[in-house]
Amino acid sequence: MSLPKKARIAAGFTVEGAAKELNISGGYLSQIENGQRQIDSKRADEIAKLYGCEKDEIFLPKHYAIREVLERSS
Repeated sequence: MSLPKKARIAAGFTVEGAAKELNISGGYLSQIENGQRQIDSKRADEIAKLYGCEKDEIFLPKHYAIREVLERSS
């Protein structure tokens, strides 16, 4: 599970609930969480603020991709 998704769940949000607060679609937020979309610094700030954390805790600084790489099951 990605760090942005963990942070969202810890903050008590569903994908749809968080997306509504961020004024984006649930699908778009899901793509961000799964590392399929990169976001700008402003969007990373908005997400981190909503989740009650710092953006550098859940996103990499360069293009704000997710911080951890998802492991594949063998």
